[in-house]
Amino acid sequence: MALLLRLTLLLTLLGVGGCSGLFFYPMSDWVQNPSRQGLDYEDIVLIHPDGQRIHGWWLPSATDEVRGTVYHLHGNAQNISTHLMNVAWLPEKGYQVLLIDYRGYGLSEGEPDLAGARKDIQLGLDWLYAADRVKPPLVVFGQSLGASLATGVLARAGNAGKGDCVILEAPFTSYQSITRDVMRKSWVLWPFSFLVAPLMPDEADPIDRIADIAPRPLLVMHSIEDGIIPFEHGKALYEAAAQPKTFQRLRGKHIRSAQAEDVRGRLQDFIREDCP
Repeated sequence: MALLLRLTLLLTLLGVGGCSGLFFYPMSDWVQNPSRQGLDYEDIVLIHPDGQRIHGWWLPSATDEVRGTVYHLHGNAQNISTHLMNVAWLPEKGYQVLLIDYRGYGLSEGEPDLAGARKDIQLGLDWLYAADRVKPPLVVFGQSLGASLATGVLARAGNAGKGDCVILEAPFTSYQSITRDVMRKSWVLWPFSFLVAPLMPDEADPIDRIADIAPRPLLVMHSIEDGIIPFEHGKALYEAAAQPKTFQRLRGKHIRSAQAEDVRGRLQDFIREDCP
């Protein structure tokens, strides 16, 4: 079934001459909400100028002292309900958290695409400041596709001064390169990768924009055992980034690190010691 799905996507791509939809696997149904994890939360609805609604969750700090704000941007599959556990531990540590679903995910309206997802990320970033929800430092924490999309958004000149530090887990260098890497895992798809990869959009490729995140402190994390996005992507992005920057080598499955206590401690150390 998975192979058939990939072949269908491939034929679609070849038929329409390129489609960023290959990067998105949204799910509408929730598997849980924050209350099932004992968390207070608020449903947030952000409205684009065109009227399209983007849904998110706001998790307030569970402590009297708020130590910071985390803006979490999830990977390409499912929705915020399945990615919740990557940040559910933060409120009890004193952090407030905003999670959003990109268009087409969960309760967010629309159809997913790369340009639209970047607009959704920008909308959430703007809302944090306009609604006076930021208790510094504001940490932008992107995982997988969310990390790569965040790079393009934060690099914009208009976002200078927005976000105090950045954590990217398992980012990829470019949309064409990750397409080739995914397709080479299948002997059926690999011969077609030379046709499909060039069709992928190359605007806002992370490798071209990562240096513009500076002067915000940057932490890049990647697992050497990542079976989805090869470790070399994260390392290459780190090398292309400007100072101040830190690289953290991880072990374990794709974007599972934040569920491990030692990595949680590393994230808190970075926020305390490196974020202004």
